Amino acid sequence: MTDGPAPQPRGRLENLLARARTRDRYSGYDVAAAEARLRRRRAARHGCPLHEHPRSAPRPVFVAWPPAWTEPTPGGSPNGDRAWSDLTTMSVVVLHAPRADRDLERFVQAHCADRTGALVFACLLHLAGHGDGARFWWQFAAGAGDSTAEYCLFLDHSRRGEYHDAGIWGDRLLSGDFEPTRVWGDRSRAAATVVRLPEDVTVHITERHHPDLGPIPLPGPPIVQELRALTSAPAPAG
Repeated sequence: MTDGPAPQPRGRLENLLARARTRDRYSGYDVAAAEARLRRRRAARHGCPLHEHPRSAPRPVFVAWPPAWTEPTPGGSPNGDRAWSDLTTMSVVVLHAPRADRDLERFVQAHCADRTGALVFACLLHLAGHGDGARFWWQFAAGAGDSTAEYCLFLDHSRRGEYHDAGIWGDRLLSGDFEPTRVWGDRSRAAATVVRLPEDVTVHITERHHPDLGPIPLPGPPIVQELRALTSAPAPAG
């Protein structure tokens, strides 16, 4: 993992967020309820849904897809379950990167003004079942120029069925020649079968209400050591 830019003054936070923000075309739409309906329908058809479990619970990931990462294509998006599987696997890979704990530590020390640490924190939030918080920090990191965060947003919008927005991020990835295998290696070597996020990690995630942006999840300093403990074992292999 490459280092992010030097910590920025806190006054830069709004500028970075403004660059990352996409127009909310789903105000008033209950995304969680829609996802639940889609998963119930898939369960009825196939009998083996991919579940998103309550925060801090063990999260099984049923890997039933081709071994390669999903590549962005012009005007295309993966189906929701494939996108969710790739997003979860990518989050595991990011957390097990050699510098992930130091990136998260810099993120905390810089008052959350560091793009690489924001990516790590977003992936941790995703595994904790905090989907909206993960999207917020992926948008922050993407606005600061992190291509992996853009890829996560492409997958996140795809798994929610928001294909227009997925296409926006997919086009940005294509224009930047982002290739997940080149950046992060072979997906089949990193695919997780089970991801466990201990309670000790989630208790260090707090929320602050922003008058314009709503609740924003923030990391407490002890979360860095908890991440180190979480990733001290070898990364899961598929």
